[in-house]
Amino acid sequence: MSETIYFKQRQEGYKKVLADIKSNVRNRTEFENAIVEKIHRWWAEWKPDYEGWLKVADWLYASDCIIDAIGDKPQIYKVYRAAMKYQSDTFAMDMGPIDNCIVEGDTLAISYIMYLTAKADMGPLKKGVTYPIKVTEFNKFANVDGYDEPMVVHLLLTSTTPGM
Repeated sequence: MSETIYFKQRQEGYKKVLADIKSNVRNRTEFENAIVEKIHRWWAEWKPDYEGWLKVADWLYASDCIIDAIGDKPQIYKVYRAAMKYQSDTFAMDMGPIDNCIVEGDTLAISYIMYLTAKADMGPLKKGVTYPIKVTEFNKFANVDGYDEPMVVHLLLTSTTPGM
């Protein structure tokens, strides 16, 4: 797999965040800095294939994390994993860099653009066409027994597809 411009931008974003955390110019708490670092590290290490996603997602989301993202009803992480498998079978995916990151207490909000390329024709979605999706996530973190660092315990993801 070749590295995309978005991969390089995610790497650069992570380096900037590490410098920001080191100087703590934003005067964040230790917990806030820990969750900012973790989400940006996850972003930098994210891979577009399902197995690559699982490798990093398993250390981001607590096993009983509630995820409001795909479908009409919230899912626990182990069910969400199956939904992501279906999505990766249906679309090639890439993630742009984090555009905005706001943290307060145990909640971190980010926005970014996800790029989905249809692997087959699906109604209005055409095979080989890349669709940019504007995404906003609200991630609630907590210290969870059995884990060395904060984990996401609730994810709320909203998205819009420009022009659709």
